[in-house]
Parts: sequence; C-alpha cells; structure tokens
Amino acid sequence: MTRLAVVVGSVRPNRVGGTIAQWVVDQANEIEGVDAELVDIASFNLPLFSEEIPPRMAAPSDPAGAAFDTALKSFDALIFVTPEYNFSISGALKNAIDFITPSVLANKAVGLVGYSFGSGYRAVEALRDILVNFTTGVVRPQINLHLASDFENMSVFAPADFHDGEVPAMVEAMVAQDKALSVLR
Repeated sequence: MTRLAVVVGSVRPNRVGGTIAQWVVDQANEIEGVDAELVDIASFNLPLFSEEIPPRMAAPSDPAGAAFDTALKSFDALIFVTPEYNFSISGALKNAIDFITPSVLANKAVGLVGYSFGSGYRAVEALRDILVNFTTGVVRPQINLHLASDFENMSVFAPADFHDGEVPAMVEAMVAQDKALSVLR
C-alpha cells in the first residue's frame, strides 16, 4: 500500500487549490494499492520560517512547523498542488517546505500539479528545482491546469476532457517510483 499525501500549496481564502487537490485525492484512491489523503498547509497555521537551526540539522522547534513535518513523515509519497505566483510557487508553499526535514522527503516519490493562467508550468519547474535538494524521486508525468480553460468563471473547477487519465498516469508512475525507492528509506 502506498500512502499518498496530496498537499494543498495555497492558503488564500478564495483559492481553488483545495478543489484541485480533492480531485487528485479522489482519482488516486481509485488506483489499487493507493491510500491518498489531503494535507492542507493552511490548517497548520505555519508562521514565517525563522528557525535558529536549519531543518537539515534538527527538526523544527516551532510547534506548527513540527506538526507539519511530522504529518508528512507517515506518507510514502507526496503530490504538491501549487498555484503559480510571479513565475514560481506560492510563498506559503515555499515557507511550508522550509519546515520539512530532509529525511521526511528523502527517497520518496513526488508528483506535481500546477495551475495558473500559464498552466502552472513555471511553478512546477521551480518546485522540481526545490525538491531535488531533498533527494526526492519526482516523477515526470505532471498535471498543468489553466485558469481559463479548466475553470468556469476562473473559480469553479471543471477540468477539460484531455486531463482524463493524467492523475492515474502520474500516480501509477509514483507507485512504481515508491516501490523502487522504498529500499533506500
């Protein structure tokens, strides 16, 4: 069984990321051997990262940061759902990632979902660059959603038909990656 966290990477009150993440969770849970769960960074009320010791050397001392780090430890694989802000990921997601100790993500399969008026490509690539630091196994299949064509009135999620099959393909690649990497954890 692959335990999969789908991390919502925005904390804005009018965000659409939660709906996208739930869509991913629902489809991932239809794949045999996958137990997917939503992890919302907003629910942790993370402060701005200001730890005295970097997470590479010690677990976060801030209670909210420690809770986020601990929550992710129990998963075998993660999917990050990120908006694209100013050609990158949201500050809230970067801040949350800064609280993660490297061992929590090391040798775990990771999937990426981006969304914006540019389909989130730059955010996904920025996130890919950040996650290489953790020795993750980021899979190549990714999902890119456009706010104009995959949302009604830019607020109601209604993915275009060509996205059918993208989540299962990404999750199946992650399951294979998880099996390969599990011997290293």
